[in-house]
Amino acid sequence: MGLLKVLCCLLLVSVYCEAEVLRKEAYMTVPNLIKATGYPIEKHRVTTADGYILQMHRIPAGIRSARRTGDLVAKGKRAILVVHGLMGSSGDFVIMGPGRSLTYLLADAGYDVWLANLRGNMYTSHVSLNRNDKKFWEYSFHEHGKYDLPAMIDKVLNVTGLDKIMYLGHSMGTTTFFTMMSQRPEYNEKLIASVALAPSAYLKNVKPIANLFLNVLNLTNVLKGQGMMSLQPVLMQSMLANVCNLKQPERDLCTTFIFALVGEDYEQYDMDMAPIYLYRIQPASWRQLEHYGKLALTGEFTTFSGGLYGPIKPYNISNVKIPVSLLYGENDQLTVKPQIMRLADELKANGVLEEVRPACSWPKFNHLDFVFAKDVGTLFNQPLVKNIDRIYNKYA
Repeated sequence: MGLLKVLCCLLLVSVYCEAEVLRKEAYMTVPNLIKATGYPIEKHRVTTADGYILQMHRIPAGIRSARRTGDLVAKGKRAILVVHGLMGSSGDFVIMGPGRSLTYLLADAGYDVWLANLRGNMYTSHVSLNRNDKKFWEYSFHEHGKYDLPAMIDKVLNVTGLDKIMYLGHSMGTTTFFTMMSQRPEYNEKLIASVALAPSAYLKNVKPIANLFLNVLNLTNVLKGQGMMSLQPVLMQSMLANVCNLKQPERDLCTTFIFALVGEDYEQYDMDMAPIYLYRIQPASWRQLEHYGKLALTGEFTTFSGGLYGPIKPYNISNVKIPVSLLYGENDQLTVKPQIMRLADELKANGVLEEVRPACSWPKFNHLDFVFAKDVGTLFNQPLVKNIDRIYNKYA
């Protein structure tokens, strides 16, 4: 879900604290969710250079091709790595189900789909640290780009035998891509192109919110002082149990607040799915939140060097040498068009901007809608798959 989760989840979550029982999809692991649909599923593990163990989920074929050929190895197929946003997981791209979620549509279109899990969520661990160790949580998207993403790209290449793969990220998945290219430009040689959904590099527009949480309320330091090593979903649930009523979004203050942040879109609000994907929210490190806060407060795409109030040291976006597509929501109030156009100008000057355009024709499309819109399949993902085909055929 990306940056939205940080901003809204502090003021919401708890539909599932009501008397009703959530649908089973809320509790199922990603492999079990995929298996239940009939699609083939593989689990792969990769260990980063600094010791984090990341589980990747792979759908090597669509249902029809898997049943017809029985070949789940998918050698020589078109491979694509899909990377989630902040407080998300590989589940973000399967939870809406076949016909809607991007993963299934890509698999049916002939792609070998690899779903990433960045350090910190339930599908990750460490070779020597446990999740109750403070050092486990000492990372931001800087480490995602420096360690996690390179390790997962190498894993896909090693398993498939391919020379290059496609890349797609949503929100923090795009931040991770740009930080990787800044630090590890050699990975230009391992990617065909990058598709960025709701690209999150310049965030000057959310400076007032960052200032409120980080400076006025001093929220992360207060919670750290209480012994909380990271932002956990259970913390948010206990803080605001029974506050929200997502079953009546027009009357719900939490939904109103969310839409104030990301743009109102009641038409694409899926009342049945909202409690499920909120239940599946993953933890975040305080440094992740503070690093995004530093981007907002400084107005620059900077490293976390020196901490939240340390010197500005911009990432080197000119290191990006592969084609990049930027897709934004016309009504996304979190990653807004002017800030995305600033990024587009830099990529264009570097000769790598493939395109920058609205995600779809729906004028209310917001940050949430990229993954969780009610009609995300027909409205966005089906055309997106065709566009990925075009890019792949053009550059591969």
